[in-house]
Amino acid sequence: MIRNWFGRRLAVCAVSIAVAVVTTSEDVSAADFPAADDLMARLMSTHNVAGAALSLIKDGRIVLEKGYGFRDLETHAPVTETTLFNIGSISKSYTALGVAQLVDQQQVGLDAPVLGYIPDFRLSDPQAVQAVTLRQLLSHTSGLPADEHWPPQVPPTRAGIVGEFANMPITAQPGARFQYCSRCIVLAAYILERVTGQSWEAYTRAHVFEPVGMITASFGPHGLEQASDRAQPYRHDAVLGDVPVPWPRLQYLEPLAPGGGINASINEMARYALLQLGDGMLSGRRVVSAQMITELHRPEIAVGPDWPAAARIQNLHYALGWFTGDVHGVHLVYHNGANPGFRAAIVLAPSAKAGVVVLTNGESDRFTDAATRTLLEQLLR
Repeated sequence: MIRNWFGRRLAVCAVSIAVAVVTTSEDVSAADFPAADDLMARLMSTHNVAGAALSLIKDGRIVLEKGYGFRDLETHAPVTETTLFNIGSISKSYTALGVAQLVDQQQVGLDAPVLGYIPDFRLSDPQAVQAVTLRQLLSHTSGLPADEHWPPQVPPTRAGIVGEFANMPITAQPGARFQYCSRCIVLAAYILERVTGQSWEAYTRAHVFEPVGMITASFGPHGLEQASDRAQPYRHDAVLGDVPVPWPRLQYLEPLAPGGGINASINEMARYALLQLGDGMLSGRRVVSAQMITELHRPEIAVGPDWPAAARIQNLHYALGWFTGDVHGVHLVYHNGANPGFRAAIVLAPSAKAGVVVLTNGESDRFTDAATRTLLEQLLR
C-alpha cells in the first residue's frame, strides 16, 4: 500500500470510454482537455490497465469526471463516474482527517502521549511508550519500524494489530525519522475509536463521508463485493493476460482499513479533493477547521533519499496522512495507493486550486504516475 507520485512499487482490452463528464466551471470545461481521452487510452493500452476513472480540478472547480475501459472484463461492464475502486493508502489521509476533527473538538491533542488515550497500550521500549504521540503516528515518525519489518500476516482484528506493538522493536527515537508504518495509522484509528466510542468505520461514514457527499463509499473487500457498480481487481500476467484477483487476497484490508481499505468512486474522490484544496468547508458545510487543513498539509519530516520519489521531487516530506514536495517550483500535496488489483493516485497543487485523481483496477504504478504527472502539467499551464 506504500506508494508515491513519481515513484514505483516494492490480455490488452480495447479501451471503451464510458462518458461520464461533470463540468462546473463557467470559465473551464471538459472541452478544454481533449487530450485527456487520448492520453488515458494510450496509457491504459501501454500498461495493460482494464479500467480507470479520472477527475480533473482547475481553479477550485471540477472540470472533468470520466470513466474509461471496463470495471469487469467478463461482462464488459464499463467504468462510470460512480464505479467504486479501492483507494489503498490514500485512506490514511481520511484517518488523519478524522483525528483532526477530534482536535478541533478538543477531544484529543496531536502532541499528547498515546498512553493517555489507551492506558493499556504497550511497546517493547518503556520509554518510547511514554513518548509516542498521535502526530508521530500520523506522520510515520513514531520510531516503530516500516511496513516491511512487520509480520506478513495481518491479525484479523484491529485490537489484534494493536497487540502486535508490544513485540515490535523501536528502531528510531520517536519523532526523529520517517519510517512508513501502515499499522501506526491503525493505532491512530484505534485511539479515535476509544475516544468516540464508535468504530472507525462508523465515525468515518458519519463525520467524513456524509458531509463530503460520499454516499456510496465503503470499506474493505466486503464493501466492494456488495456494491453493484464496483471494479473487479485485476493483475496482468504476461501469458494469461488480465487475471481477476480473488477477493480473499484483499481480506487483510478489513482490520487494516484505516491504512488502506477505503473504497470510493471518482466523483466522491473529486469532492474529497475539493475539500482538501479549500479551507475545510464544502458546499457551505464546515467539515474541519481551516487551521487543521493547514496542519494536515504542513511538512512534518523529511523523507529519506532511499524513497523512490526522492530524486524527482524536491523537499520531499511527509505531513499528516499526506506526502508533500515541490516539482518545477509548484508545491504538491499527494498520496498514492496500491493493493492487489488496484492502484490510485491523488495529486493536489493547493496554490493553483488544481488537482488530478486517478483510480484503476490494474496494478500499474507507471500508469498512475504518467497520468497524474502529464495531466497536472496541463492543468497548471
